[in-house]
Amino acid sequence: MRPILVEFQAFGPYAGYEKVDFEKLASKGLFLICGKTGIGKTMVLDAITFALFGRSSGHGRDDFEAMRCTKAPFDTTTFVLFEFENKGNFYRFERRLERKRKNLSASYNLMCKGEDGVWRTMLENPREKELNAKAAEIIGLDYDQFRQVIILPQGQFEKLLTSSSEEKEKILSSIFGEEKWQRIAEKFLSETESRKNELKGIKERIQRSLEEEQCESILQLQELINNKNGEIASLKADFEKQDYDRVIKEQQDLLALAKRFNELHKAEDKVNQLVSQSNKREEWQLRSDQAKRAESVRALIDNAHTAQQNFKNREEALVAAQKNVDVKTKQAAEAFEKLQVHLAKEDAIKEQGNLRIRYENSREEYLGLDKLTEEVKEKQNSFIAAQEETTRAKAWETDCANKVVKLNLEYIALRDEHDGLFQAYLASITGDLASGLQDGEPCPVCGSRVHPCKATMAENAVTKSEVDQKKRVTDKKYTELQRQTDVAKTAKDNCEKKRAEETEKERSYIEAKTKLDGMKGKLIPGITSVHALEAEINRLKQEEKAFYEGKDSLEKKERELRDAQKGTEAALKMAEEERTKAMEEKQNAQNALMEGLMQNQIPSEKEAVEMMMSQEERELLSKQIIQYDTDLENAKKEARSIAKDLEGKNEPDSDECEGKINWATNAKTEYEKAKAVAETEVRRLEKKANSLKEEGEGIEDKIHEAESDYAFAKKLRGDTGTGLQRYVLGVMFSSVIVAANKMLEKVHGGRYRLFRSDDRMMGSNKRGLELKVYDKNSGEHEGRFVNTLSGGEKFLVSLALSIGMSTIAQKSGIRIEALFIDEGFGSLDEDSIDDAMDVLNSIREASGIVGIISHVKILQEQIPTKLRVFENDSGSHISSSIG
Repeated sequence: MRPILVEFQAFGPYAGYEKVDFEKLASKGLFLICGKTGIGKTMVLDAITFALFGRSSGHGRDDFEAMRCTKAPFDTTTFVLFEFENKGNFYRFERRLERKRKNLSASYNLMCKGEDGVWRTMLENPREKELNAKAAEIIGLDYDQFRQVIILPQGQFEKLLTSSSEEKEKILSSIFGEEKWQRIAEKFLSETESRKNELKGIKERIQRSLEEEQCESILQLQELINNKNGEIASLKADFEKQDYDRVIKEQQDLLALAKRFNELHKAEDKVNQLVSQSNKREEWQLRSDQAKRAESVRALIDNAHTAQQNFKNREEALVAAQKNVDVKTKQAAEAFEKLQVHLAKEDAIKEQGNLRIRYENSREEYLGLDKLTEEVKEKQNSFIAAQEETTRAKAWETDCANKVVKLNLEYIALRDEHDGLFQAYLASITGDLASGLQDGEPCPVCGSRVHPCKATMAENAVTKSEVDQKKRVTDKKYTELQRQTDVAKTAKDNCEKKRAEETEKERSYIEAKTKLDGMKGKLIPGITSVHALEAEINRLKQEEKAFYEGKDSLEKKERELRDAQKGTEAALKMAEEERTKAMEEKQNAQNALMEGLMQNQIPSEKEAVEMMMSQEERELLSKQIIQYDTDLENAKKEARSIAKDLEGKNEPDSDECEGKINWATNAKTEYEKAKAVAETEVRRLEKKANSLKEEGEGIEDKIHEAESDYAFAKKLRGDTGTGLQRYVLGVMFSSVIVAANKMLEKVHGGRYRLFRSDDRMMGSNKRGLELKVYDKNSGEHEGRFVNTLSGGEKFLVSLALSIGMSTIAQKSGIRIEALFIDEGFGSLDEDSIDDAMDVLNSIREASGIVGIISHVKILQEQIPTKLRVFENDSGSHISSSIG
């Protein structure tokens, strides 16, 4: 990971916007973050960890809202933004707190820069946990790993060095991810335990399955199967002896003969039924003949009905035409009357037109009135504003005068105090001179170097420094009085100027208002503005337009109604002629109908209609007659045929036959059911026997093998000593120690060397991750525990160990191009600081950039590139200098 920049605002002690450009700092490799204690140096690192993981670098300030600057304006947004490059890709993590009404609302964003240089959102509306997880995924380190490898926080620098084996195991597992070996051991243990339990379960399941059949062994189960097969053979012999199929066949043949006799009886019944319906056939024939005669007069009846309806329609049309004539005549008269009433208003409209012309000629006068009204309003506003300025100027003048009086009184009091002190000083000056005399030094008055009888200070004596101090205070107050006197004179001049401006603007306003009042006396009564004048002109125009448009409309309407009246009168005459013609056609059609009824011997039109049938009804009636004749002939033929087949045969009892068939069928079904049940049971038992033989084969040996594997898996997990994970972590930790010792070669002439101890922890059977240090200046050849190192020694050794951890982490695939160290240099002497700088200079090429937070003065001298943190009334700020 290569940092590019971090930005933040209203964050921690920083009320405003701050930006740190790591690319500029990276040009020198090593830089220092310096400033007074408690003003926000560590907050630069907090901004990075908050942007990525929502937590501070020191793991003690993890509430984003609590990190908001108390000096920031109420509506200023708090945000942190961190931009970095990882494996060729550029990322930007951002967290914001924006003011929504009274509350703060958090939002999160993650962007990635494309090949075209455009930033694009990676997550739509992400939640905080999603952003934290994405940071760990991209960088390859979670929050705790990030703090152990990239940011080494204040107060936790020695945690890895002095921690117990158990604690080191947790730290190393989180950094190197070697917990996978523990997962492998756990998985192997789980699988062996499952295998062991599974085999025991199989054995128990076999025993339970045998007990279900009331057997103690698979051999007894096989004997049970043989007994069941004997029962099936006995059932089969009894079935073959009864010969149920022969009985069923004989009775089915007799039942078929009984069915044939039943068909004969049905055929004879059908013949008798059809013969009894012969009178219905005669009725159908009579109705068919009547329908044929009635059909010949159908057209005459339809013509008579049509003529009657046509005559009725013509009568109704004649009545409607007469009503239409009456309506149109009345409408034409009403339209004429409305037109005359409208024309009576024409003289008044012409008079209004003359009045409109007079109003239009008055426009220029009213336009001047509006302009003058606006001018009066502007001058009135100017006069009011001048009054307000005069009031403010007068208040300023009064305030300044009061301040002058107050300062003058304060000055006089101070001057009197100074004069009193000066007089007291003159009275005690000899005691003051004597207090400064030293044996062997000359007296400033007499020159003697021996001072046998010094003057003493009087009680309540005043020194020259007290007089001088009072003189400075008095002079400062006098200067302040003179400055305020000048301000008071300026205020007085300004007040007089404002009064003159007010008088001039009042005069201008009165002149304009007087002119406006004179012009208003010449206006048209009731019309006070050009807007009102234009409204009256438009009203008169609209009334003229409405009158003449109404006149045109009424004249047009009157003409249209007169024309419509003439058209209805012509339609009435035509309706009278059509009614006369329809009456003649009606009489002719009625005469033709009466003649047709007489020729077909039909008494009346009503009876003719009753005798009529539709074409479908006549065809249906004809089909019914034909169908009856056909059915009767077929029934007789079928009865004769069946009687011939059964000649000389006796009719069996069908109920007796069906009873014997049911008996034989049921007996056969019961046999097949009993046989199926027995065979199913045999198959089930055989299947169970085969399955139990297969499952139980070698089960005791398999159980013994599984128990051995389970015991080995417990050892692999570390239940009885060093497990697989602890062993792998020990190897990784050795690599870290080798890298750390390379760094320690630069510290105190290579005096210290770390090595891993196999000593067990007290109260634990785990070993392999304890640290000891070999000191070549010490007589202890076995080394000593690291917690015996001094504060400065611990810092240097911890620095080397952390760098070794970072180096091995990079070899494990985590790309690291930055390292940040927060404090710890205050415990070092100058030589140790030089050694630490040698260590840091040796790794900055590999790490890309190394940042140190410290207030140690020697580091500020040795590291030219700095981020300086300073504060003022608005909060903390950052300035950078590239050395």
